[in-house]
Amino acid sequence: MSRWQEPQAIAELAREITVVRRPNPVVGLYHWRYEIGALLVVPYALFTLFQAVGPLWAAVVLFCVANWLFYWKAARRFLRDRLRSVVVQHRLRTGFARARVCTLDGKLPVILWTKPQGDEVEVTVFCPAGVGYERIEQQRALLAAACFATDVHVYRHHKRANVVHLSVCTARLRKDVDDDEVTPALPPARRYAGQTDDVAIPLPGHVAGIPRVARR
Repeated sequence: MSRWQEPQAIAELAREITVVRRPNPVVGLYHWRYEIGALLVVPYALFTLFQAVGPLWAAVVLFCVANWLFYWKAARRFLRDRLRSVVVQHRLRTGFARARVCTLDGKLPVILWTKPQGDEVEVTVFCPAGVGYERIEQQRALLAAACFATDVHVYRHHKRANVVHLSVCTARLRKDVDDDEVTPALPPARRYAGQTDDVAIPLPGHVAGIPRVARR
C-alpha cells in the first residue's frame, strides 16, 4: 500500500467501525408518520362509521369499499405503489446504516422525496458532508438487497453534488427464451440502462422543486 492510499484506507476503516447515529424522537416520528397516521385515522374512522350508521350498515359499507378496491385496478395499483414507496423508504434507511453509507460521525443521508414510477421507485436523497454519489454507487448492490429489489441505479444531480437520485427497480427478473441474459420483466422500451463513465443521467420530472435529468 502506497502512502497515497493510506488515508483512504484509514478513512474506510473508520467508517466501518462508526456507530450510526440513532434519530432523535422528532425525526423518528417523521420516519414513521404514515404508520402513525394510519393507526390514528383508521380506528377513528371505523368508530365514527359504526356510531353513525350502526354495525349492520357499517359492515355493508366496509364490504363495498373492499370490493371497490379489489375490482378497481387503478385504485389497487395506487394503494400498492404507495405502500411500496413507504417500504422502500424504511429499507433504504436500514440499508444506508448497514452498508455504512454514512459520514465518519455516523450521519446518514436524508430521503427528501419518494415517488413510484411503474415498476420502479424514484428516490431523491440529500447527502451530508462526507457522503456523495461515489459512496452510494459503491454500495448499490447492498442497497438493492436491503430493498428487496432487483437493482438500484444511482444518478447524479445535474446541479447539486449533495443531491443524488436513486431508482429502485422492483421488477421481477425473467429469463428470455432467445437470450441468455437475465433482464427485468419490463417491456423493451422501459428497460433501464446502466450508468457509464460517471456521467450524470437526467431523470424525468421534478422532485420537490428539484429538476431531474432525462434518462437515456
